[in-house]
Amino acid sequence: MQTAAESPAFATASPIRSTNASRPRTQLTGIQLLPSRRARRIAPEQGRAIEKLAHAIEYLTDELTLQCMTARSESFQPQPTLAAIELLKRCNREIYLACPPIPTFTERMRHWFGRTPASVSH
Repeated sequence: MQTAAESPAFATASPIRSTNASRPRTQLTGIQLLPSRRARRIAPEQGRAIEKLAHAIEYLTDELTLQCMTARSESFQPQPTLAAIELLKRCNREIYLACPPIPTFTERMRHWFGRTPASVSH
């Protein structure tokens, strides 16, 4: 099973902006590459799944916070709850990243004028 960091959704071809603005760098230096922050076209079914996952994440986070505030013994173990939250967040991210990105204004204009296809392959 792949971890979220090994998932192809986290590998992107877009370069990381370095502090030296003259040249972007594409190598990893211990920093995880994330997909672009472009808006995505979310289908109704995917939207409902993301919404349900968000509610579950919020519920577990609230429960964990309450447990942490009321825990007075050393028997309190937050690891199973944290693992569940991480799993739900990973599923949420995978559903969102499976949605196609919305073409930018420039990409739509290029498509309109026939220079490149409007679909984006990020």
